[in-house]
Amino acid sequence: MIIRRAEPKDLAQIVLIEGLCFPEDTAFPAGMFSYLIRYSIALVACEPSAKVLGFIIGYASGNAGAVYTLDVHPLYRRLGIAKALIAALEKELKAEGAKAVRLEAALEKPETMELYRKAGYRERELVRNYYGQGKHAVRMWKCLM
Repeated sequence: MIIRRAEPKDLAQIVLIEGLCFPEDTAFPAGMFSYLIRYSIALVACEPSAKVLGFIIGYASGNAGAVYTLDVHPLYRRLGIAKALIAALEKELKAEGAKAVRLEAALEKPETMELYRKAGYRERELVRNYYGQGKHAVRMWKCLM
């Protein structure tokens, strides 16, 4: 598995994986991904053949970083891909001066929250209606120092 910066050629695979991971009403559209690939830290985990298995997108602003989204193709979950993507993004954020990173995880997905807990993230607050009416998130933080 290779982790590298996402490129415009990865867009179709990223959009496909997003559609497999999130319902249509919360999935990012292709245009948003096109923008994020250019202006954020967008990393893909892929096979040597260039097949994208998962991706993570985040950004650094001053001494803080954030994770926009983390998706792994359902057929490739529980293989350490998400863990590797999180570590790679944290390394990039730290290099850009981030001392802490935050993210929001869906309250209805305890397995996702557990993944982040194992990566060192801690719950800070409930964000009501983050994913739409009645769909709450938990804001989590991790110190990178």
